[in-house]
Amino acid sequence: MKHNKLHGVAHNYTDSLAGGLSFVVPHHVIYTHVFAEAAANENGFIVANFLTGEVEGACLDGEVEYALPLFKNAFPNFCEKHDVEFSDFTAFLVRFIASKNGNSYVITIEDRSGRRTSREYVGNKGKRSETLDDLGRRRPKILDAPLD
Repeated sequence: MKHNKLHGVAHNYTDSLAGGLSFVVPHHVIYTHVFAEAAANENGFIVANFLTGEVEGACLDGEVEYALPLFKNAFPNFCEKHDVEFSDFTAFLVRFIASKNGNSYVITIEDRSGRRTSREYVGNKGKRSETLDDLGRRRPKILDAPLD
């Protein structure tokens, strides 16, 4: 499977949680305020592992801690609907960041061949962050240090 396709699936899935209202889990409508929980953390971020259903830095007994196991269980079906094999993912981590500059999240995935990359998205809608290259052209921002 192409690595970029895996990132696309991971972004669509993450966007469902980041947007605050999710319908990806069958028979559940999930409301989450993931960036509010990130802001409540002293570090200003939380890290969600969509493959294990665990979250670091979220409020105890909060919305995100409740939602992540449900998202974990629904992810294989989501992959199937998007013509991706669930087993292609060996890591799927998301750092939700609440800062004075606005909300953002960084998605880190690793595929079964061991390629690990991170991409940053800004705002609740998850627009890909950009930077200017040496010639002043807008390019997607590349992160050097993948999330561990």
